[in-house]
Amino acid sequence: MTQVAQHVGVTRSGKAIQALLFSEEKQPELPAACALYTATDYFDAYAVFEYLVSRELRRRTADTRAMDMYQWLSVHHNSMLDDKWRQAERLALGLATIFDILEHGKRLTDGIFKD
Repeated sequence: MTQVAQHVGVTRSGKAIQALLFSEEKQPELPAACALYTATDYFDAYAVFEYLVSRELRRRTADTRAMDMYQWLSVHHNSMLDDKWRQAERLALGLATIFDILEHGKRLTDGIFKD
């Protein structure tokens, strides 16, 4: 099956954040836009996908395929950051808890994803 990218949000620097949907591949390829990401962009994408995972978990009819892809993308974007930089970014943005990170991600998502 073909890999399709869905626009889900925008980083603070204006780069598109895309989710990969409808892929049956074991190791999906990230959208080409990710090649231009900075550490800040990866942090923003991580926060967006964490928010989207939490949003799916709250829904009665959660889409498990979408949730799996959101989780995979969250882990991938988070893995692109080292611990020292991640902590500095959280402090600079005033994000003390995972709930703060989820709110940051929610602010960066497209309007259709906001509850």
